[in-house]
Amino acid sequence: QEKQLTTLGSNINALEVKGTFDDCQAMVKTAFLDKNITSKIQLTSANSINIARWLPQLFYFMFAYKKLHHKYKDIVFSVPSGNFGNLCAGMMAQQLGLPINHFIASNNKNNVVAEYLKSQLYTPKPSVETISNAMDVGNPSNFIRIQEIYKNKFEILKNNMSAYSFSDYETKDAILEIYEKYNYISDPHGAVGYLGCKAHLKKNPNAYCVFLETAHPSKFLDIVEDIIKKKQPLPKQIQSVIEKDKIATTISNYEDLKEYLLK
Repeated sequence: QEKQLTTLGSNINALEVKGTFDDCQAMVKTAFLDKNITSKIQLTSANSINIARWLPQLFYFMFAYKKLHHKYKDIVFSVPSGNFGNLCAGMMAQQLGLPINHFIASNNKNNVVAEYLKSQLYTPKPSVETISNAMDVGNPSNFIRIQEIYKNKFEILKNNMSAYSFSDYETKDAILEIYEKYNYISDPHGAVGYLGCKAHLKKNPNAYCVFLETAHPSKFLDIVEDIIKKKQPLPKQIQSVIEKDKIATTISNYEDLKEYLLK
């Protein structure tokens, strides 16, 4: 979603898909397997279907651990999780030797993984719309990679990862709490990560929990400003493109996407 806009000259060109993240992801995966397309052009994805998108994120975990391990021993990471690429990156850092004790998958109401850790039954669901919309994924494509990392052993995975699910109401409360207590403006995704830390610390009070902030609050100005009751300036990078015209091609099904790609 972050990569859907490409700036060309004085305009912003976009391909817009009518549907959920799951709909978009299904179309992309179908296109990757469509020989009528792949025999003519090469395709890759800029979202976390592609490991090249999330693998460099493992350095975030290494950087944070380097800063903290001299003071704290039980370091855990809470990751706002939708398609689970960022969390997968942290787990790869662990596999490379970074001594992370535990991961927390912090979900919004799209809680298929949280439910799996309770029941051991993985049941994908249609995605639910929330204010942390980059995490609105009902069947995260990277979760099968996480299972492979831990040898498809449920108990090993459960020892390494907890998962919690939070509502929009709880997320909004967290944004306000972070602002009032710490004078930090979080976006909804980071707020979900913060809530994951709080939930983990109730059961593990001696842990030191790091939550990841994965989007800038300017992406959610209407929501954030309404919560903290304060006007926020746009970053310079966004100010430089905000007045440009947007040229959008809208598609609603796979055949439209295929026709667009082959043109």
